[in-house]
Amino acid sequence: MEVKEQRYVCTLAETGNLTKAADQLFISQPALSIYISNLEKRLGTSLFERQGKKFVLTQAGERYVVHARKILTEAKEFDGELTNLLSDQSGRLRMGIPLLRGPWLMPEVLIEFRKKWPEVNLTLREGNIAFLNDLLEAHELDMILINEENKDPRMDCQKLFDEEFLVAVPAGHPLNGKAKFTKGQPYGLLEPEDLDGQVFLGTTEQQSSRALLDEILKKYHIQPSRVVTIRGIELNLQLVAEGVGITLVREGFTKFLRYSKPVNLYQLDIPEHRRAVVLAYHHRDQVPDYMLDMAELLKKRVQEIMHGRL
Repeated sequence: MEVKEQRYVCTLAETGNLTKAADQLFISQPALSIYISNLEKRLGTSLFERQGKKFVLTQAGERYVVHARKILTEAKEFDGELTNLLSDQSGRLRMGIPLLRGPWLMPEVLIEFRKKWPEVNLTLREGNIAFLNDLLEAHELDMILINEENKDPRMDCQKLFDEEFLVAVPAGHPLNGKAKFTKGQPYGLLEPEDLDGQVFLGTTEQQSSRALLDEILKKYHIQPSRVVTIRGIELNLQLVAEGVGITLVREGFTKFLRYSKPVNLYQLDIPEHRRAVVLAYHHRDQVPDYMLDMAELLKKRVQEIMHGRL
């Protein structure tokens, strides 16, 4: 912040001597004298009385110095804050995360982030994908965690992890007998045609998991006996546990939900079985270090949750 005028006047007021003030300011004595004279002409009043070589503040000069010192203090504080911002030691991070992702993913990450970046003002907003995309587009959020297929194509992103889009099946259901298992693989495999004639539990048409379900049903010519629409993913899985039907669910959601009865999870033998999750943000020439570190902390946490499978 440029405050040369205030600094020149305050330094001359403190020293009371043109030569000493010029030395402290690293300018020539004539240059300082001309600057002060031009300033007084512009203000329309004298700031100093010249008593030989001594410069004494006038009443107007005294009031000027009172306010100038406040300006210099504010400028110093601003320059310090700006230095921190440019060095990535402080700043602001407004982050959006889907409602079902936050509870299992964020608590440990937030604690670690606070320890590493105490000067960063972190705000977390939860909501559905459409809501978070709107806030990001309006620059009301700096970054959002989102499924890659739902990302605004105008946004940059960093990939965090891949997760399975799994088939959830009740214990005792005939589909369990059709699954094929391979050593070293975490999930058994079901073929698309195995799902023909099943009762599917699906989320609403406005939800991303429903769009994926409909896409898979259409592409692989899977004919459900019926599709029951229920908004809550957790309720869908509870109903699977009770034997009402089957559903397709993102792997991350299965890591923290608990059911009164067993639910078996299988991978569907199609290319779409793995989906990427990313951090999306507006393009910028340099991403702050604390934003990059948030991505690394999230990656680490997912690996812990997935028991090292990723």
